[in-house]
Amino acid sequence: MIETDRLLNIIAQAGSFIAAFAAITAGVIMSSVTKKFGTGILASGFKSISIGVIFIAMGIIIDAVNSYLQLSTNIYSVAVLIIKEALFVIGTYIIVIGSKNTGDKLESLTK
Repeated sequence: MIETDRLLNIIAQAGSFIAAFAAITAGVIMSSVTKKFGTGILASGFKSISIGVIFIAMGIIIDAVNSYLQLSTNIYSVAVLIIKEALFVIGTYIIVIGSKNTGDKLESLTK
């Protein structure tokens, strides 16, 4: 039998993997948008935002694997934590900048 703590950990990590793979799927769908609206602003905006979504999904996967393996507090644990946080920050930055650029371009069309 699997002990309760281990089972709850597996269920939580399964949720993380489902969320990560859904994010990767959304990123792939967003990057494949080719419909042109106006001057293609939305298509280019979706492509840049999708890269950020994929970075965040990779961070979620690393976090889930790290939690499942329960690495002890050593240099590997710290390195994995730094990599995960870097992926989250880079992904969020790309999403914010891509959204701002897309919004600015759409706003300039309406003026």
